[in-house]
Amino acid sequence: RQFGISRIQFREMASNGLIPGVKKASW
Repeated sequence: RQFGISRIQFREMASNGLIPGVKKASW
């Protein structure tokens, strides 16, 4: 929530590799 974006947007960005370290986390 501190990113100010929805979880869906966060997952989209993560899947695109825009957020370092998130791709390692399993959804």
